[in-house]
Amino acid sequence: MHLNRATNPSTNLFVHFDKTVYSNNETVYFTGYVVKPGIFKFNEHKIMAVALIRDLDTTVIKQDKFVMQDGLSFGSILIPDSIATGNYHFLVYTDKMLNKKPELIFKQAITLKTNIEPAFKANVSLTEKATSNTQNHKVLIALTTAENRFLAKPATINYRYGNVNKTVKTDASSQLLLNLPNQPDLLDPNLYVKLKYLTDSSFVSLAIPQPTVKANVKFYPESGNLVTGLTNNVAWEVTDPQKLPVALKAFLYKNNQVIDTIETSSYGIGKFKLLVEKDANYAVKLVHDNLVDSIYHLPKALANGLVLNMEKSVVKDSVQFVMKSNASYKFNIRLHNFEESFLFIPFDMEYKTRSVKIALTDVPKGLITLTISDTLNRPVAERLFFAHYDENEKLNLAVDKPFYNQREKVNLSLQLPDSTQNAFVSVAVIQENRLELKKTNDIESYTYLKSQLKNMPTNLRGIPIKDKDYMEQILLVKGWRRYTWQDLPSTEADNKKDSLQITTTITRNNKPWKTPVKIGAFGDEQIRIGLTDLTGVFNLYHPDFIAEYGKKMFLFVNENNKDAFRIKVEDQFIAKTSALAKTETFTQSIIPSNLTNNAQLVLKGNEKAIRLKEVVISNKNNSSFNYLQGVSGTNACGDYVCMYNILNCKNHTNGSPGNTQPVPGTTYAGSNGPYRECKVFAETEESFLKFDGIRYQKEFYLNDYKNPQEPAFFSTLYWNYGIVLKGKEKADLSFYTSDITGRFKVIMQGVSNKDVIYTEQNFEVKPKQNP
Repeated sequence: MHLNRATNPSTNLFVHFDKTVYSNNETVYFTGYVVKPGIFKFNEHKIMAVALIRDLDTTVIKQDKFVMQDGLSFGSILIPDSIATGNYHFLVYTDKMLNKKPELIFKQAITLKTNIEPAFKANVSLTEKATSNTQNHKVLIALTTAENRFLAKPATINYRYGNVNKTVKTDASSQLLLNLPNQPDLLDPNLYVKLKYLTDSSFVSLAIPQPTVKANVKFYPESGNLVTGLTNNVAWEVTDPQKLPVALKAFLYKNNQVIDTIETSSYGIGKFKLLVEKDANYAVKLVHDNLVDSIYHLPKALANGLVLNMEKSVVKDSVQFVMKSNASYKFNIRLHNFEESFLFIPFDMEYKTRSVKIALTDVPKGLITLTISDTLNRPVAERLFFAHYDENEKLNLAVDKPFYNQREKVNLSLQLPDSTQNAFVSVAVIQENRLELKKTNDIESYTYLKSQLKNMPTNLRGIPIKDKDYMEQILLVKGWRRYTWQDLPSTEADNKKDSLQITTTITRNNKPWKTPVKIGAFGDEQIRIGLTDLTGVFNLYHPDFIAEYGKKMFLFVNENNKDAFRIKVEDQFIAKTSALAKTETFTQSIIPSNLTNNAQLVLKGNEKAIRLKEVVISNKNNSSFNYLQGVSGTNACGDYVCMYNILNCKNHTNGSPGNTQPVPGTTYAGSNGPYRECKVFAETEESFLKFDGIRYQKEFYLNDYKNPQEPAFFSTLYWNYGIVLKGKEKADLSFYTSDITGRFKVIMQGVSNKDVIYTEQNFEVKPKQNP
């Protein structure tokens, strides 16, 4: 266990994202927590890299880097306006490398929708299912303009189904009939279609009906093995070829005779008792219309051995179990987590059945393994359980009332129930339908379950660790999971530690320079000056060279003869992200994808503002605003002013029609004072370079929506990344509802000096009543 911990230490990086469903041009807010470091200490992790990756082809869409200090990192990313809707995930890791791989990695699945109606309509439908006589599925793809007319030109269609991947064009009626060969035993039964018409692209998909398939059935005797002559508790799990759980009934056979009827839950997990007789053959036959009528045999029983039964595996301060043996009477009981042994008890069974109760005083909270071995320390039985389970809320979270009107103030209070506890938390207030159940993460469930138990079925109640029945079922089928005992002695602790860096190198006349060179950087109100080392190298992880997110950064040589110098930036994170996007594939169960119409990924009308086409105003005498109007668009520093004169408005993000460049000396809403002039060098100068640096977090703009003409369609009403709670001191927060009606959720999660914390609360926004 010492070697296992040194070679493969368990770690935990958790990132709290404000939601899981986003739209184009929307800002993603997040907080990173190093809950459990490995070889490196908390304060050794300096940079947190965040990359947006498309699931379909592992393309890196966007990446940024943020400062991490003492295991905490805060940031935000603006989702580009141009990327297609669909499934994506965020890949997050820190700069510390262990054996050429980041020590801390976290992945968060998201769905990207759009607030823009598609340029053309697309629909896919199954017109004829494959049968024994016709071996092809027939699928119709139909396209029209937004006004329901035929397209003027053929559209290009790329489709993928199983091992078929083709590119074709629609006919004169803007339609295409596909003949898809029936492919049995597909791991992914979905048809994926990419459509392109002129410069616009869209996606649709369809789950193709499959013939009856063979299920995956696994049996898990509670102690690890069936033993002849003893009553065994047997857990079993049924999944389909896509690894999705299947709820069903089945017949249990002994020597081809039905002896019992058993079943699985909605999680595909069941449990039954079985007294194993010598030389008997046990099997299970499933009862399900869509599964092949097959017989699944239970594992062969041992003639001699030990079995254990733990009725409750989610426990508080003690664990109880029953041991039964038909052979040896001397055993060793060990409680451990594969990295550390907490309790070791030599045990002499005077009888063939013994009940045991163990106090968990010296055992930490979380997943613990009970291993029973013989006198030679060979394991004979094992069981997984959860120690110190606590059902009490770790933070009191309350809103002042359950219902609010549009644009009404909401008061929120936070309070720890323990006077000896201190906490650091982040709070997100979001529209409830912007959380997809299958993609939602919480810091408690991730820390204690998901980071250790892989491929867990989606909890139907949303928060796995708060569902004891769900946990009891999962712990039945997740034993013997870490390593084989035979392999452990050969494990060697030989870790190679390294750090990813961003450095700049200065050369003169294309040759290395051997004296320090002054370099500068700018992009906001500050100009920063630094000095390279003797080889012309400067590490850009430097407090003076870190800027707020959204500000473009520029490097330049600050020497009199700057034209002779050249700047080159080496960002090791770029190559590492591209490699991780392919190797650290985001794994999740393949579910039927029925995105039959491309309008399904468009936000509802009451969740978005009407998007107007850009209009050029020619009247220069318009005095409706008391502000000087700048040039249309965004300036070189990345700053802009929306049509309501808000600097870098989060409602009208970069690229929105009506945005203008800020005028120096003018004070805008959302700024702390008069805007300073944005100065840039000519990008053709080789002694000047634009680069993506390391960022500080961008503050969340809290709006009171007093301007009735300004649309307020925000699904994230409030985000706060750094709330410090001390003892029972109450923290009061406030924000305003937007124009979106319906249910909203307050989610608060973070870390304390005692545990991780997750709490949520709901409220509803109702439309204003007309007088």
